[in-house]
Amino acid sequence: MFFVFFQMLSMGKGRTIEKLVSKQQLVKLHRKGIWPLLLLIVLHVGLVMSGRSLAYEDSILKTLRDFYLDGQYGSLTGIGMIILAFALTMSVLFLNKRISFPTFKKAHLLMYVAIPALFFHQIFFGLDFVSSKILCTVWIALCSTVAADVLIWKARLKVARL
Repeated sequence: MFFVFFQMLSMGKGRTIEKLVSKQQLVKLHRKGIWPLLLLIVLHVGLVMSGRSLAYEDSILKTLRDFYLDGQYGSLTGIGMIILAFALTMSVLFLNKRISFPTFKKAHLLMYVAIPALFFHQIFFGLDFVSSKILCTVWIALCSTVAADVLIWKARLKVARL
């Protein structure tokens, strides 16, 4: 999730980091961040589901089904992961010049749906956050700061257009 935060701060329309690093550098870092993010997501899902299936002595498919189709936060997590995977795939296709910019832009806007789903996933499933009110509070503050950075920039942009 820290990678997602960095990606949002680097190009998520907030301009806090731009004061420290040039826009060109941020674009390069943002593009390079796609691959580690994809790898971390695949590793996270694979390792957590493998561990759960071993702990409950179930198959991985049953574990995936039980988790993602629980009708609660697991389902929300599944939707967020699908959206995130789709947006990242579209980013890779755009970088390889396989899709147009307008298509990429529309797909990338879905990230604003995926990020809250992943936030709630962390709060309700992250063992560190479930067991520690302090860590949970710090996490919420960090998420709120990133969201505020993006929202403040959006508000400034709207005012400037008036």
